[in-house]
Amino acid sequence: MIESMVPCSYEERVSLAATGYYAIGGEARWMLRPQNVGELAAALEWCRRSLLPVIVAGKGSNMLFSDEGFPGAVLSLEFMNRLFRISEDLFFCEAGIDNTAVAIALQQAGKSGGEWLYRLPGTIGATVRMNARCYGREISALTRSIVTVGLDGTVRWRQAEEVFRGYKRTSLMLSPEIVVGAVLECSGQDDPESIGRKMQEYGDDRDVKHQFDFPSCGSVFKNNYDAGRPSGQIFDALGFRGRREGGAQVSDHHANFIFNTGGAKAIDVLRLSADMRIDASQKAGVDLELELQCAGLFEASLLEACGIAFTPEPSRPGYGWTGLLLFPAGASAVFPRTLIEGPMLDYHCRDCGIPDGIIVRVEQLISLEEAGRTPNQPFIRWSTFDSSGSAFSSGIEAPEGVFVERLWEQSVSELFISHGSTRDGYLEFEVTPDGKWLALCFDASRRRTPGHEKPSAEHWDGGRVKPFAGGESFGMEFSFALLEPFILDNHLSMQCCASLGEGRYGLFPWWCIDTQPDFHQPARWCPVGLV
Repeated sequence: MIESMVPCSYEERVSLAATGYYAIGGEARWMLRPQNVGELAAALEWCRRSLLPVIVAGKGSNMLFSDEGFPGAVLSLEFMNRLFRISEDLFFCEAGIDNTAVAIALQQAGKSGGEWLYRLPGTIGATVRMNARCYGREISALTRSIVTVGLDGTVRWRQAEEVFRGYKRTSLMLSPEIVVGAVLECSGQDDPESIGRKMQEYGDDRDVKHQFDFPSCGSVFKNNYDAGRPSGQIFDALGFRGRREGGAQVSDHHANFIFNTGGAKAIDVLRLSADMRIDASQKAGVDLELELQCAGLFEASLLEACGIAFTPEPSRPGYGWTGLLLFPAGASAVFPRTLIEGPMLDYHCRDCGIPDGIIVRVEQLISLEEAGRTPNQPFIRWSTFDSSGSAFSSGIEAPEGVFVERLWEQSVSELFISHGSTRDGYLEFEVTPDGKWLALCFDASRRRTPGHEKPSAEHWDGGRVKPFAGGESFGMEFSFALLEPFILDNHLSMQCCASLGEGRYGLFPWWCIDTQPDFHQPARWCPVGLV
């Protein structure tokens, strides 16, 4: 049965009204709750194979779900909610952590600049994705970099300047990539009690403005700074304060808020929103963009009136889908193509558990079609960058660039490759900054394949493995002939690791599990699509 194949925690037939802040929505066929990047990538692949449309929801703080049932899967990142320190000023936040929890963690660390996040509804992933702004502050000012997962399982690391495009706008809002983590940089130092007082001021101000009187998703429209006044003031002047449609009502205290005062439907909220947007344009001469995110099947005329892009539903004339992640029928790519890239993180997600500045990257160098024609050419390149130049210590006396049988006894970068389970085994590769290397083949967890009991460079002759070192990075290249047995449905499962000595172990993508370090867990590795 399809249920037995779900690769993460899940529920069936879930009321979306019980999921989002608005307390509005129909029933979703599936609710998936991955706990890490590998599970998320596997869940996306399961949805693709099952022909399921996908909605991504943090905690639904800025999302209006349709009243209609949703036949696909809603992906919730609520279990990906960890925060830990990378260095003195850098904090890694998983996408599902509450904004308030981020503000409290920064306060406890004596770091200022994140006070405005206190009691801001939602999670840091959604906050980053939309470049949320409040009290004159916006998240772009705190964000150093972002980690995303694509529909094909690719894990990308993007610098802030690649993502943020100004007021409540980012490149990710036009992309199917899912924000799974962010590195926040907070260099400002202050007394935790002083920071706490500022946080309380923001929280009290939200109460004074009656933001939480009823379920809502906060501001319905973005501000248009060309108008010279906030959207709430525009709607107030147009007489929308207190306006009702069914169970939905424009706030009596802030005319850019629409509350669910009891029993409201999505259509009620959209009708009010459409009226507000039309009047702002026709009577005040101001074009406004909806900030509220809609997901599901809605009346096409209301979506048009609200300025929301949609895909018509052929079986329901006059209705359309919006807010969905749809898997492309085909994929084109430019090579080399990044499959995995990001910062190595502590195995247990401990504060400052490993040195900052170790970056890993796995790239597909040529297409599957070309690789099939030239199977002995380099197909995958794996690189490690150490900006500190000192994270990997040298311990074994051996010439540079040679095969070393017990290389794990010194600091190494590691890559594991399989097709997602222990069936048919997996590969392990290790390399050092000076090019010493090791390759191992297993037919089950930690059980070496017959003939490979004793490591030897001879097993990897013929150009199947090419170590490299020098310059900015070190790593290996692998041929298609070597990896083809591990490619399943055009996917490889991979895991980047680091053993740095003195009990320090790193992962990317990260797992954050409280067990003895053990990299040999293929079920946790990240399945990535090849093209």
